[in-house]
Amino acid sequence: MNDPVLKILKQYLISKKEEENYDYLSKDEKDRFRLENDDDARYYYKNLHMTESDALFADVIVSFWTPYRWLLEKKTGWNAYKTDKSLKSLIYQIETNKKTDYNDKIRQVNSSIEDFARICYSKGNFMLLPKRMMNNERYKLTEDKIDLTLYECFENGKLSKYFESDDKLKEWIKRQNLNILFKNNIIARSEINWFVPSVNKKLFSEMSAEEICEYLEKATQFIKQRNEM
Repeated sequence: MNDPVLKILKQYLISKKEEENYDYLSKDEKDRFRLENDDDARYYYKNLHMTESDALFADVIVSFWTPYRWLLEKKTGWNAYKTDKSLKSLIYQIETNKKTDYNDKIRQVNSSIEDFARICYSKGNFMLLPKRMMNNERYKLTEDKIDLTLYECFENGKLSKYFESDDKLKEWIKRQNLNILFKNNIIARSEINWFVPSVNKKLFSEMSAEEICEYLEKATQFIKQRNEM
């Protein structure tokens, strides 16, 4: 399987089947499921041997699915969802030898983000949040754009409530090796090195296909840099 995007999609499909009874699990069982199946939590738990409770603070820095689904829609007109039926349809479009209105366009999208797909589930794209509750709120506010996430973490930002002060925020940024996202290593809201400055506060859903591709190129460079730390 040479297409790293296809590999991720097939893993999503496997995960969907494993999640069929997820809603019926207890809280402790859901936590155990996450430690065994989610790449970020599993990395901290199994590779770094953190305690279960600490590893559950894990999060992906720049998600794969959200920018990918919007890139598909904007470049090909294909609407993708993280459901069993939708994933199977998308995988079929990628694998079929039959000519369709979408398959070549989808393959071109996949090819354009191969570098990001290869490393998006590596350690350089994982971090530990200060509080687990921040995970869902961060996604709603920023669609997991890390530069926008940091912007909202500073004083008066919508995620600042998860930090006692900007000093505490700066300590967290340094612990997570996120200080490389600031100009001249100056950790301040005004010094964020935005991946795509022209669309700094836009969500992926509001960006053009070209802007999303540029963002993912910068994210790839960032992940590679953190992988070497």
